[in-house]
Amino acid sequence: MYDYIIENITNQIALGVDTDVCFCFGTGQNEKFLRKLNEEKNFFKKIVALEHPRFIMQYKAKLKQHYIDKYIEAFGAVVNE
Repeated sequence: MYDYIIENITNQIALGVDTDVCFCFGTGQNEKFLRKLNEEKNFFKKIVALEHPRFIMQYKAKLKQHYIDKYIEAFGAVVNE
């Protein structure tokens, strides 16, 4: 999977994707893997980790508005930079 992931990120960047900020959906293993990969390959200037939507709906549904607000704040910060 490692080579496949690198190939796909490289292909997406080649399409002209902005690499200043990367949003990572998952604050556990997803984030850990992406940060390690980014240390090796320097794909992105900054990684912003957000809780995975499935995690929110499965375990934190009562707090979903909190997470919606967090997503909006994170996305808005990038737009306003």
